[in-house]
Amino acid sequence: MPTKLSVDATTKIVYSSYYGDMTTTDLVQHIAAIRKHPDFNPDFDELIDASGVTSFDVPSDDVRELASHDSPFHAHAKRVLVAPQDLVFGLGRMFQTFSSERRPHFIVVRTLDEGYRRLGRERLPKAQ
Repeated sequence: MPTKLSVDATTKIVYSSYYGDMTTTDLVQHIAAIRKHPDFNPDFDELIDASGVTSFDVPSDDVRELASHDSPFHAHAKRVLVAPQDLVFGLGRMFQTFSSERRPHFIVVRTLDEGYRRLGRERLPKAQ
């Protein structure tokens, strides 16, 4: 599965990273992993980094279907998808539109810096 998951209970942020060739199955499995993570809290915010995605095989019908499912996060949680690629950005915006009532604080941006800004957080420096 081309995803990584990290839950930081101190900062109350779920970090999801997508990379490589992504499919609908990968997204569904990642959502299940979030729900099962021992440190997950539905009040936490989420930063989804899709900067490393090389292909995104998620049809628009699947985007619409995923948007109709319940989120593991509460509606007030801020969730930011970082999608520099046009296709991922466009499908992310489609998801945002389809799920706007269930996920009013889900947004799509182009850069990690903007993602951290939208969460009201500082971007941590990379480890040496």
